Amino acid sequence: MDKQFYTDANVLVFDQKLHLRKQTRSILNIIGFWKIRECENLAEASQALMGRQFDLAILTMHDRRDGVSAWVNNVRQFRCGDDPFLPIILTSWDARLRLVRSVIDSGADDFLISPYSTTNLHERIDVLVSNRKPFVVTEDYFGPDRRTAQVRGEDSGTVEVPNALRARAQGRSDPTANSKLVVATMDKLRKVKIRNIARRIWAIADNLRILWDDPSLAERLDLELPQILKSGRKFHDTISAIEAVQLGSLCDAVIRVVETIRNEGPNARNLELLEQSALALRVASQLGGDSSLAVSEISSAVSGVGVQNEERAKSGVG
Repeated sequence: MDKQFYTDANVLVFDQKLHLRKQTRSILNIIGFWKIRECENLAEASQALMGRQFDLAILTMHDRRDGVSAWVNNVRQFRCGDDPFLPIILTSWDARLRLVRSVIDSGADDFLISPYSTTNLHERIDVLVSNRKPFVVTEDYFGPDRRTAQVRGEDSGTVEVPNALRARAQGRSDPTANSKLVVATMDKLRKVKIRNIARRIWAIADNLRILWDDPSLAERLDLELPQILKSGRKFHDTISAIEAVQLGSLCDAVIRVVETIRNEGPNARNLELLEQSALALRVASQLGGDSSLAVSEISSAVSGVGVQNEERAKSGVG
């Protein structure tokens, strides 16, 4: 990418150490960036995002507890700034696995080990413009899909996101248009998250059903049933009020079966019902919630289990 295309791009640079910030600025100047805002603490960086639209952010991590990963995650979750898709490169002098894991989990686009050359940074920036990875969202992650293009294939669970740096480099930066696109893309990713949570719930339920005759079932139930409940809560937090009418009902059906298993103990029937309830939730999530028949059938089946349990309880106390 010719350096002239970066002349108008706005870059946020964070590093606690002044001489390292100046070093990064010098490299950016060589690449062709001139509109650079330097920040020496994360509070200042957050404040900068509130008052100005940036096209790229470059932040230095000194250790995994210095708040940089949390700052990136806040940007991605739309809790800081007005662009959750801001291209972000993290740098560090520390290449230990724990820190790298923190970088990956934060949702940053790229990670550079210092010292790096002008060519290294230039190449990474150009990739963000020409071949940025699509985003994926799950219960615990929001950011670039780090699988290779071959592995991703045509996975409908990934989404191409607005790219302020690309728009600026191509001379078509429009804050108003980008704002509308951000909102639309966030809703698209929210629906992907719904599908991913539902798929995870079903995968757990299906595996538990398969383990019915396995000696490890009790241990797996202790581990996996709380996870289904946790996922169920996140599912409810993610769906809209309109979606809650059907998808929320299906999720509640799954939760009721889980509670039945925890209270009554597992048997072949309630494990089968758990898997079927989770499958209905997954299918309805894929269809965007348009599955009223599934809601009715599963809810009736689960209610039946509840009535039978209640009747057994009454007969037990006379």
